[in-house]
Amino acid sequence: MSQLSFARDSRALKGRLDRFVWENTTPEAVLLRQLLKRHFMSFEGVGIIGGLVRDFALGGRYAFKSDLDLVIKGDPREVAQLASSVGAVANRFGGFGYTEGPWKIDFWALQNTWAATAGHVAVRDLADLVQCTFFDWDAVVYDLRNRRVVCEKTYFTRIHSRQLEISLRSNPGEMGNLLRAARRIIRWRLTPGPVLTKFIVDRLNEGTFAALKASERRKYGDRMLDGFSSAAQLRAVLLDGPRLQLELAGQMALPLEPSS
Repeated sequence: MSQLSFARDSRALKGRLDRFVWENTTPEAVLLRQLLKRHFMSFEGVGIIGGLVRDFALGGRYAFKSDLDLVIKGDPREVAQLASSVGAVANRFGGFGYTEGPWKIDFWALQNTWAATAGHVAVRDLADLVQCTFFDWDAVVYDLRNRRVVCEKTYFTRIHSRQLEISLRSNPGEMGNLLRAARRIIRWRLTPGPVLTKFIVDRLNEGTFAALKASERRKYGDRMLDGFSSAAQLRAVLLDGPRLQLELAGQMALPLEPSS
């Protein structure tokens, strides 16, 4: 079974990202460079946030299973024009999404970051985005123009501790985050932090459990939650530590790799 290989620090993560984004010769990486140059690099700044950067921090290229999320520092009107030119569709979080080749790309203007428009965080630069994510493990940005990793000093200590925590509690996608929390804790064999523990206790009940299973069936192919018969059983696995998660992973033959 594959093991996660955590990056030691921002320098190690930068090396992983630099090699993949700028040097890798696989068709997907070549296409990514073409798309970035053609559509995004003319803006004042552009950063990759969340999934791709987090996955590279956890396990390198083999661990990357996410979509590409880009935040653009530039005129929101020009970002909207770009969306129109590539046929991107607006989403409910103030951004746009489209697919080209193997890449599903979501992008939005920095000023339209949900946490900024909702008044939770003052967002003036790409570095401010690390204050805007629901999960602390997603609070990392790769600044493409400057080829630098932006995160808090404690970021790598937190992921090495294998404790997943909520960073910004306010978020419009509560049920989606509950589903992601469950899947990540089980697959990565994590311990929830105090705030995430309370979130799970408060929000995971028989009603939301049924909704989570239905949502997972629509979004994912592995149907991880189908292995649970009740909210109480799922809650026990999420909150009672890695031992139960290890037993479950063995029963379900789950690989140790990131999953959205």
